Amino acid sequence: MSEEIDRLWALQDLDEQALAVREVLARFPEQRRELQHRIVEARQRLEQARARGVESQKQRRELEREAGALVDQERRFQQQLPAIKKNEEYTALLHEIEGARRKRSEIETRVLERMEEEEREQHERPALEQALKSAEAEAAARAKLIDAEETSEQGKLGVLEARRDAHVRELAPVTRARYERVHASRDGRAVVGILKGACGGCYRTLPPAVLQEARRRDRMMSCEGCGRIIVWPPVET
Repeated sequence: MSEEIDRLWALQDLDEQALAVREVLARFPEQRRELQHRIVEARQRLEQARARGVESQKQRRELEREAGALVDQERRFQQQLPAIKKNEEYTALLHEIEGARRKRSEIETRVLERMEEEEREQHERPALEQALKSAEAEAAARAKLIDAEETSEQGKLGVLEARRDAHVRELAPVTRARYERVHASRDGRAVVGILKGACGGCYRTLPPAVLQEARRRDRMMSCEGCGRIIVWPPVET
């Protein structure tokens, strides 16, 4: 039985290595999503700047039409002045002219503000376009590295799984069935070492009698807490 315990301990090491590789592999999808997220953010900033520019141009043209209409209105009022005989009517028309002129001045100020916004957008756009290109280039380069790292880790995992399968085939049928059952139900950690008097899987403290029996390494034992196969390491730690 000691030989089989050694096989189980070898499986423990392979399983731990495989788990570490799977943890590395699990990070790659998130890294790819992060790269795409950066591209999306850069593209959104550029599109928002363009949209602001288009909207500013639209508002400016509308304001310019309003200002033009007020210029026409002032001109008509000015043309009417010579024909007015009554002072109160003349004064009232002057107020109308002044009101139109004041409103036109306000609108022209807003036109200038829109023009400044458009100028800022035109000034910012090259930097935003470059930021998008840089994000895309960086993502493409990083994606190649991720692909290479992923391929390498998948290769490692394939080797570990092949070695694991070879070790499992060497186990007695009963032991193999028990190992595979626990392996499937405990996220790939079927065998754990006994560390500082506790199960290396759930860290439950083991009774002295169990520790003494496990130290003999003459039969397969399980943790009553998590159900994993517990093994006394070949070298006491």
